[in-house]
Amino acid sequence: MKLSFALAVLALLPSPALADGFTISSYTASALATSPEVRSAEDAFNAADAALKGQASAMVLPTLGFSYTQYPYGHDPLASYRYEQGRFAPRLGQAVTTANWNLFNSFEDLQKTRAAAMARRAARAAWNAARQDRAFAAISAFYTLDAKTELLGVAQQNLRDQKKQYEQSLDLYKNGMKSLADLLKSETDWRSSELRIISAEAERKKALVEFNALIDRGALAEAALILNLTAGATDMPLVEADFVRALELRPEVVQAREDLDKARVAVQQAVLGVLPSLKADATWTRTRYAAGAGTASPNPNHQVGLSLSLPVGFNGFTQGWAVSSARAQQRRAEAARRSAERTVKSEVYNAYINLERVSSSYTVALLKEEIAARSLELVGRQYQQGAADAIRMNQAQNDYLNARVERALALHDIFIDRARYKRAVGDPLW
Repeated sequence: MKLSFALAVLALLPSPALADGFTISSYTASALATSPEVRSAEDAFNAADAALKGQASAMVLPTLGFSYTQYPYGHDPLASYRYEQGRFAPRLGQAVTTANWNLFNSFEDLQKTRAAAMARRAARAAWNAARQDRAFAAISAFYTLDAKTELLGVAQQNLRDQKKQYEQSLDLYKNGMKSLADLLKSETDWRSSELRIISAEAERKKALVEFNALIDRGALAEAALILNLTAGATDMPLVEADFVRALELRPEVVQAREDLDKARVAVQQAVLGVLPSLKADATWTRTRYAAGAGTASPNPNHQVGLSLSLPVGFNGFTQGWAVSSARAQQRRAEAARRSAERTVKSEVYNAYINLERVSSSYTVALLKEEIAARSLELVGRQYQQGAADAIRMNQAQNDYLNARVERALALHDIFIDRARYKRAVGDPLW
């Protein structure tokens, strides 16, 4: 709860980072502070926490009871059934104060408290899972928007280059150094670049809408991003050790284990429901009798009582089927736990493979971009001299364009896949 309050304060207070733009940390904090999924999971945890405290209090603390009874009309049982006609006064009634402390009830309260504690831990795991999910969504949206912005810049640069080539082709055509086919090919490539711009702008707008939706901003409100896209060296993690750690950290696995423990407690409670119930209670009672209605009984009085009884509504069959139902739920919870562990294993190894792939791809993409730039420069000189046609020039431009796109996507994917791997392992992203 303290963390969510801090995130909310961070989202509301002005800061240098938010004044100039969004950093990845400030954006993630804002996304968590405004997320209805995180808020709902936090409220569920608070409810489970309050339920545990209430059940623990009921288990260990005595209870007090107060009652007041008076009969202003009719035959008054408190005054030997004397007939009353509208008399009402505090001294004519009976006030009873009772203190009761349950000393033992066949471990029923203990089992309820254990179940409440497990429900609280499961709720905390669900809260952590919600924060992980929303934090990863924020990281992905942040880097995706930056990637789409860079790709739009690449498309704009390509449009300028294609227009420049067309103008060059037109000049060469007028001077008899290029054919009409080369001129038309250059103009076609120019128009293709214009279509590419339209697509890139639409993709960036979609990314901007997703970015703003996570922090409750206007759908198309512009956002300045502050980030350092230096990939650096990516040391590949030790996936075997991280998988073992993920089984302890992943909120989904933690929640599944708590649900299994809770199902086991439910089986124990169902078994107790078949057995006779032994209860021990300490009671203290003081009664203020109505005026004139004295009694010879001790006042106050106290006692320790023992009771042994069958469950309410006992018939054997009902309780037997309750045990069978609880055991089936336990088997279901056990299967859910195994399924969660399998899912975690797949996610950890798939995230590792993706991170390995994108790290290698980025290294190759850098080399490819450098080679494509040199090739475009060479073909461009040949085109000016009439030694290369428009098709070859277009191929060189497309190769350079694709290389720049692949390099930009690979670079941003490194940051996204690093976060995906941390999420798969269970390391907090917020």
